[in-house]
Amino acid sequence: MADDKRARFKQWLANGEACLHPLTFPQRELWETSLAPPAHVSNHICCVINVRGLISPEDCVASMQRVVNRQEVLRLSVLPGKNGPVQLIRTQREPVMRFRDIPSNSSAQAIEELALGIFYEPFDLVQCPLYRVEVLRRAPDDQVMVFTIHHAIADGWTLGVFVQDLCAAYVQQRNGASNGLAPVPTSYSAWGTAERAFWQPAELEPRIAFWKSRLTGIRRLWSVPDEAEVVFLPRRLVSQRCRGGPAPKTL
Repeated sequence: MADDKRARFKQWLANGEACLHPLTFPQRELWETSLAPPAHVSNHICCVINVRGLISPEDCVASMQRVVNRQEVLRLSVLPGKNGPVQLIRTQREPVMRFRDIPSNSSAQAIEELALGIFYEPFDLVQCPLYRVEVLRRAPDDQVMVFTIHHAIADGWTLGVFVQDLCAAYVQQRNGASNGLAPVPTSYSAWGTAERAFWQPAELEPRIAFWKSRLTGIRRLWSVPDEAEVVFLPRRLVSQRCRGGPAPKTL
């Protein structure tokens, strides 16, 4: 890691602008046992959302800020450590949201090619954030939102949570609410702490013994291929549809 980055991270920690946490067990699996390197594009998840209706870039960015404030994984990066990688979670972070005008007659294939270009753009795992949002505007009332996120902080189910939070935040923004989205019942770091507290040797050893007794001598279903033979395919694009426009004052 470059000295300037290291100094900046130390300053954040000293000022209370960030905190460190061990990797969760799913993150450790990604770093320690996955065939694909953590930074490989096969660990990207992409959601393509068709948005119909008038939406403003200012309201979109402000809405995304509310989601970033609520979901700490959108403020998370992974740093190398002496005893292995660790999570660094910022207390505050501006959203990453880009806008691009495209021809109004852009075909579905052309849009998918643009989405794949956004999807294949690598993440810097050390540099937060591990997601990106780009809005492709065919017309003032016709947009395609491309949301790409790293598997270290999300899975397929998470995409639905993101869409729900963003829609709720947009309604709040249009209604002039100033209090933001409600806090999550359990933060990702708190869930990871509870997970590590539960899976102690007393819980793990009987399970390990059970599966070793059942699997010993059974033929492997597959073998680990040579590195030269491994081909990592990107995760499938997920498409959703939303309707935008001015939110009513009375819901």
